[in-house]
Amino acid sequence: MSHEIIKEKLVQKGAEASLYRGLWFGKEVIFKHRVPKKYRSEKLDKDIRTARTLKEARALIKIKNFRINVPQVYEIDAKNSMIVMKYIKGEKLKDLMFKLDIKKKRKYFKTIGKYIAILHKNGQIHGDITTSNIIITPNEKIFLIDFGLHDYSDSIEDKSVDLHLFKRVLISSHGKDFKSCFNAFLEGYREEHDNSELIECNKIIKNITVIETRGRYVKKEDRL
Repeated sequence: MSHEIIKEKLVQKGAEASLYRGLWFGKEVIFKHRVPKKYRSEKLDKDIRTARTLKEARALIKIKNFRINVPQVYEIDAKNSMIVMKYIKGEKLKDLMFKLDIKKKRKYFKTIGKYIAILHKNGQIHGDITTSNIIITPNEKIFLIDFGLHDYSDSIEDKSVDLHLFKRVLISSHGKDFKSCFNAFLEGYREEHDNSELIECNKIIKNITVIETRGRYVKKEDRL
């Protein structure tokens, strides 16, 4: 690795990928490296990691054009299944929740609702909306991160599932604030739809209840 590219610190070690903070030609960055899986054949593992790396990087590049704050991609290293992206200074919303008053929480969640609506209207599914995947910068900008489970879809079902999973996260991690925050989120989500889009928007939101009545929800990647 060039002296211009320095991995300094392991930030997060996940089942799918490891995140390192470091420098890339003088810029503070995050290196997202998809780690090999020994239980898969070497070729299959390589193909899967390369495909997922390219898919996530391309999604970030495209979504940046929708006036949504996401990390800027500096380099895609397909050979090593790695994305080099801008380091976003700030705190995860999950870690900020106990410090914020209800007015500020509602403001943030309403904006997040608008962001997710913009994604959905453009056929983009985040796939893992959680308060751990939302960063608030010191000047209160909201960034969506971790598009590792991103997908493309225009179906009401897939959009409802995206919202349903977020609702579950709020209930389990932020139960005290769930109702107020989720209502603010849905308010922002609805506001981002114009009159001609409201019928579909309401179907997406109403379908959350349908999903909940089915009992245990099985993630898409576990359905096969």
